[in-house]
Amino acid sequence: MIVPMRVIAPLAVWMALGTFAAGPALAQVAIEGRVLDDESGGPLVGARVLLLNRYQKVVDYSVTDDTGHFAFKPRHGSRLRVEARAVGYKPTVTPILWMVGDREFASLEIRLAPNVVLLAPVEIVAMSVPTTSPVLENVVHRRSSGFGIQITRQDIEQRRPQHLSDMLVELPGVYARRTAGSGAGGRSIYMARAVSGAGGAACPVQVFLDGMRATREGPGGDVLVDDLVSPLDVEVVEVFRGMASVPPEFLTDYARCGVIAIWTKRALEPPS
Repeated sequence: MIVPMRVIAPLAVWMALGTFAAGPALAQVAIEGRVLDDESGGPLVGARVLLLNRYQKVVDYSVTDDTGHFAFKPRHGSRLRVEARAVGYKPTVTPILWMVGDREFASLEIRLAPNVVLLAPVEIVAMSVPTTSPVLENVVHRRSSGFGIQITRQDIEQRRPQHLSDMLVELPGVYARRTAGSGAGGRSIYMARAVSGAGGAACPVQVFLDGMRATREGPGGDVLVDDLVSPLDVEVVEVFRGMASVPPEFLTDYARCGVIAIWTKRALEPPS
């Protein structure tokens, strides 16, 4: 039996909680729903839907389709919340969803209220043609010229990794080493040429975030990529595995170990 429940504003969410009637195939989707415009009732396409655990940490995320639909397959027995965001709308977070069995599910209807911002009158005295960010131009040029390997925003949206290292280790010649006591995302990235003997990497992969080097030089100077940035904030990642492909701006004494350049949206925006 499914019991619908209305959650009072400001959380405009319809929820139906229950168990699947039959068939193990249905139990694969534990949380699903739609994100709608609270005024028109129409679906919001491309809205970000985040799955949060009891500590408010993002454990999964989805992007709504043409009908505003999203779906998650979380582990059962978890206290979860769903947060929905869309440009021009106020974000909304659901109450805690109790998933207590393999056959439990929740069907949600999340309505986002438009976020209207009143602006003071603006007088336009001049207009300029928007320019392209030099950083973005360099990234696009390296992509077209075959320098390095790039992970784009589209790749991240399709893969939906929990950690950035999940995608890095899928590239040829890129590996990860677990760092003791550093949590789920505590993996150091290294490349095949950086390994020295059986003890591991003797020279750290050089990691740059928005053009600034985050890695210390010398053995033991590697950083945990997953601690630097979330996949949600990354626009493009460039991976250079050999000195011949490393651009001049990333050349260091340890560039032979490999270079990873991470760019966020802010770094790729044109100058104002």
